Amino acid sequence: MIFSSLQYLVFLPIVALLYWRTKGGVRLALIVLASYFFYMSWLPVYGLLLLGLTTINFAVAIAIDKTRPKGESIDDAVDASIAVKSKEANYTKRKSLLHKSIFAFGVIVNIGTLIYYKYANFLIENLVGIYNLAITQSHALPIFKIAAPLPWDKPVLAVILPLGISFFIFEFIHYLVDVYRGDKALRSFMEFAAFASFFPSQIAGPIKRYKDFMEKLRRPDPLTSAQFTEGATLIVQGLFKKVAIADPLGFIIAHPFSTSAALSASDAWIAAAGFCIQVYCDFSGYTDIGRGSALWLGIRLPENFALPFFAHDLLDFWRRWHMSLSNWLRDYVYIPMGGNRIALHLQWRNLFLTMIACGIWHGASWHYVIFGAIQGVGLCVNKEWRALLQRSNNLRRICESKAGLVFANLLLLSFVVPTYSIFRSPDIAHSINMLTSMLNFGAPCTLAAAIDKSGVVYISSVYFIFWLVSDRLTKSEFSMSVLKTLGLSADGKTFAMPVRLASWTAACVLMIAAKPTDAIPFVYFQF
Repeated sequence: MIFSSLQYLVFLPIVALLYWRTKGGVRLALIVLASYFFYMSWLPVYGLLLLGLTTINFAVAIAIDKTRPKGESIDDAVDASIAVKSKEANYTKRKSLLHKSIFAFGVIVNIGTLIYYKYANFLIENLVGIYNLAITQSHALPIFKIAAPLPWDKPVLAVILPLGISFFIFEFIHYLVDVYRGDKALRSFMEFAAFASFFPSQIAGPIKRYKDFMEKLRRPDPLTSAQFTEGATLIVQGLFKKVAIADPLGFIIAHPFSTSAALSASDAWIAAAGFCIQVYCDFSGYTDIGRGSALWLGIRLPENFALPFFAHDLLDFWRRWHMSLSNWLRDYVYIPMGGNRIALHLQWRNLFLTMIACGIWHGASWHYVIFGAIQGVGLCVNKEWRALLQRSNNLRRICESKAGLVFANLLLLSFVVPTYSIFRSPDIAHSINMLTSMLNFGAPCTLAAAIDKSGVVYISSVYFIFWLVSDRLTKSEFSMSVLKTLGLSADGKTFAMPVRLASWTAACVLMIAAKPTDAIPFVYFQF
């Protein structure tokens, strides 16, 4: 059961109706049961994995909380500043080995689980490859011709990646780290289970912060007509992005990324740009549906995208793209390594290693590592460029002009589009083929005709023009005043609902026009 399936469109209203008909512990149990039903509809056995990790992290956090060393009284201190420093020093000294060990155990369990399910075969394959290379080289030496062992076959573990494991593992780690740093551990297992399994964000994010989520879970916003409309708008908008744009583009660009044959420069650039649009509409569409679903339950999830392709540099792009992951990496990887508080060359190191972690998080393959490394180098260069702009008023004035901002955006896209072709390719060889094909000028273009035939450009253009006009109508003071004058809208707001209904209807009609077949899994399910 995925967000773009008919089953989910039946499941969500039933859960929302029951949710607002219940209170307290019954409502909490409903959320947990509904979330586990949603998750286990794919592969039931992995519900046990989620339950096991939830239980372990719940118990570990409480143990961390209970073994936290207590500071002594400093009432007798004469100098307050000295007292504070003394207290901090003593607190650090008295951290018990048990306290640290429990925290380390919890983190190791989480990372170990992620490594087993996501990276075990990748690690085994590379270790066996290194071993076999050493064996091959040893056979070339006369003294090893008899005694050298034979190469190994590459063993493969029969492991199916659990849906959303990267997302909920990162949520568990963030929870343990925050408790270790001094936050209070949750004492209600059902509340923690709801945090870990909340179905609108469980499989592909956004990555939640437990304090923000628990506040909304305990005191959900009432389901007003405005909130219901906002949730419905997000759901329809997300479905449109997924069904009418992402899925058709995914079919069209599948062949260019899977072939080893050289492509024309135009086809390579169209395929790479098409993937950027596909993954944005697919992932932001998922987030829209998840946020809309959560709103129907009175819970507002964090935004995950803020028009990233309109950014003006790479740092700005990563603050707008997959924001919950970028913020997590900043808070739990980049800053703990020193962040911006250390020497410049160490800041570069931190940025580079953080983006390597970002690349590896996306998948167990070397082309993801290369993608992260390129992004890391790009961010280091971008950081220095920003420092240069701060030192040069004239250069900054040019770059902040309209022409400068347009050029900056085009420069950003000329970096992002090729690097995301590395992200999309199945391996390094296909990445190299795509990048070299981008320089293969003169060959005929074939993808433009396929995109034109699919109608995806026309369908998306019609919808977004309609959405833009309707959005402006509902927000325009002039249109509201005209309606009031005509007596069609006493408060200037009654007109908004018919316009939104028309927008939803247009989206549904255009989705049908896109000729969807089966519900296709979202791209980030594989991560």
